[in-house]
Amino acid sequence: MQETELLIENLRDFILREVEPLAEKIDREDWYPRDLVRKMGELGYLDPMGNGLSLYQTCLILEELAKVSGSVALIQDAQGELVTEPIRKFSNNDVVDELSSGKIIGGFGLSEPCCGSDAKSIKTKAEKDGGGWRITGEKMWTTQGLYADVFLIIAKADEGLSAFLVRKSDCLKTEKIEVMGNRGTGTAHLFLEGCWTDQKIGNLGKGWEVAKYALTIGRVAISAISIGLAEGSIQEALDWARQREVMSQLLINYQGIRWYIADVMSKLLAVKSLLKDASVTLSDLSVSSLKLFSSNVSQEAVDVALQIMGGMGYAKGTKTERAYRDVRLTRIGEGTDEVQKNIIGKYLKENHRSTQFF
Repeated sequence: MQETELLIENLRDFILREVEPLAEKIDREDWYPRDLVRKMGELGYLDPMGNGLSLYQTCLILEELAKVSGSVALIQDAQGELVTEPIRKFSNNDVVDELSSGKIIGGFGLSEPCCGSDAKSIKTKAEKDGGGWRITGEKMWTTQGLYADVFLIIAKADEGLSAFLVRKSDCLKTEKIEVMGNRGTGTAHLFLEGCWTDQKIGNLGKGWEVAKYALTIGRVAISAISIGLAEGSIQEALDWARQREVMSQLLINYQGIRWYIADVMSKLLAVKSLLKDASVTLSDLSVSSLKLFSSNVSQEAVDVALQIMGGMGYAKGTKTERAYRDVRLTRIGEGTDEVQKNIIGKYLKENHRSTQFF
């Protein structure tokens, strides 16, 4: 516990010094903080699991980052949990060190224009060519896609779904996707036109194992982001309520306002408990329950914060206004609410005894 407390204390100093001054610029200008990513890599925050930390400790890092900037937290998630960690687990590729340090940027290519939640129906192909493969197809919603040097791409080979490492070159074009929140993260539409690679990640025909691992730890990670967004907004609303006078009273003195906050805080504490469990068990049931519960509770909490702040919460320049847009992604990215309900429902259908649920 002492190690974790020291980690968070040092991280908060870093966030105050390096992240908070850039948070508004990243969002308002849709600006990708390349130098900040490099600094995070140098300090081990970009790839915590590769630096000996647990997934739970990684989530604590994401939570702290998201309190200040959902965009920076999402960049860490994309680089660390969606790209670097799966490559490390399923290969011995030297690119891991460059990704971990922030020397190069990575993007994850799974979703396509045809297929988001239905990932197994993807159309991108990997055709054998000499000692490697040529990858042809399109990918959507790739965080950091505009700036990535390498991509973890899921494609269909003769053996079935497979994972490949594709380096940026003339064969790979990117198109910017304008998004509502989490701006400055370089979300892109990828066009792969016969990109050659000799670097497979994992075994041929086992690409879904790579993708599922990325999604599993990614779902835990994005749940931590949603919690951080909620906590940052609630703290801002509390600070506002303690100094805002309404009808000759501080806003915090009104019981209804305190009840608003008490209601969402009790739910956030429950979510944080589930996060700790899911980050260890990594079971489909616990991870999907966490993802579904955390994203919806966090969206509710940010909405409550905005309501307490009134017009100020609706105005540009507040954490709450930014979080209101950022948190909505957490019910879509890395598996929609509906996908999580399907996973939970399938488990309930196949396991008849309630004692088997956990």
